[in-house]
Amino acid sequence: MDMPPTRYRVVEQGRRLVVIDTLAGRSVAPPAVTARPEIFADRPRTMGAPRPQSQPRPMPRASEPRGRDSGGEGFSFTTAPWFDKQAPRRIRIGTDAQGQLIGGLMVAIVVLIFLFALIGWPIAFVLAFVVFNAKVRDGFRTAATTWLTALDATPN
Repeated sequence: MDMPPTRYRVVEQGRRLVVIDTLAGRSVAPPAVTARPEIFADRPRTMGAPRPQSQPRPMPRASEPRGRDSGGEGFSFTTAPWFDKQAPRRIRIGTDAQGQLIGGLMVAIVVLIFLFALIGWPIAFVLAFVVFNAKVRDGFRTAATTWLTALDATPN
């Protein structure tokens, strides 16, 4: 038993679905619709990116100046608990203490290079002893805290 063909058919025209009356041969529009609503696909496409909106500038904090030449001469830094028992604290280093700090770092680098060149890989055992022994680490932290306190007390 065959079914008779339907009277209405839905087709796409211009990216819209339109109902066609097959007996009348024309499209059927609802009587209340007078204007076609705007469809997103009908808008012209542009490749322009949206313009960034201006961000409000952050206000500078009224804290102590940091970095090189903060407050005139020298610089400052904040200590960490792994090497300073009194951490966190801000250490101000003046121009006089800068020479002492650079000299100490240079001596430490030269000693490490000499030990590595002379002994080589067995120095790893000594470093492991230092890293894993709490009493040795505590001694180094105490020495570092004393040295940093002396650097901070140096007149700027």
